[in-house]
Amino acid sequence: MAHKYHDTVADYEWLKYKGISPGGWAVDYAFCYTLARTLNAMHPQNILECGLGQSSRIVHQYATFYGVQAVTCEHDEEWASFFKKEIGDNYSINIQMFELDEQNYKGEKTLIYKGITDAFHDTAFDLIIIDGPFGCPHYSRSQVVELCKNNLIERFCIIIDDTEREGEQETVEEIKELFLGKGIPFEAREYSSTKNHTIICSKDLKYLISL
Repeated sequence: MAHKYHDTVADYEWLKYKGISPGGWAVDYAFCYTLARTLNAMHPQNILECGLGQSSRIVHQYATFYGVQAVTCEHDEEWASFFKKEIGDNYSINIQMFELDEQNYKGEKTLIYKGITDAFHDTAFDLIIIDGPFGCPHYSRSQVVELCKNNLIERFCIIIDDTEREGEQETVEEIKELFLGKGIPFEAREYSSTKNHTIICSKDLKYLISL
């Protein structure tokens, strides 16, 4: 996947700084490949990312190059400071800090970014990327369900990392049930590598699940 990723992005003019360090807590090369291909094919205009990391390097280079909106949500001030210093003046990055909070979702405790839905109550996104906050045993990162209710335009894509885990699997199913209940047509696919990630997108973007 590392070779596939680097071969794919070799000619992406918007991705000038191609070095990334996937693995560990970070996304893997398969996720980075999916994300880069999605950005290049879909050309989103307003991006929300939950969790600052290697994928943020890709997202904010894209946003800087094309002059579109992108915001990354993060809870760890030290990590955000280190990250900003590491990228320096290479490209712009928009990080919004949130405290972590517990939410009771269907009787299960999950971690969310406190106040995230209020912060973006009047903002519509076409791409939402979920790799934070920390995972939970059930309904992990459940704030994305509320975001899907209120913050998506008709042409949308959601990419969720760590969907080999039960908590993230449950959240993916919640999103699907939400869309089915609202009569919103969608396509979905889970990708397996060192970790799993899942794409859910509007029907008009179904080509994304074949990239």
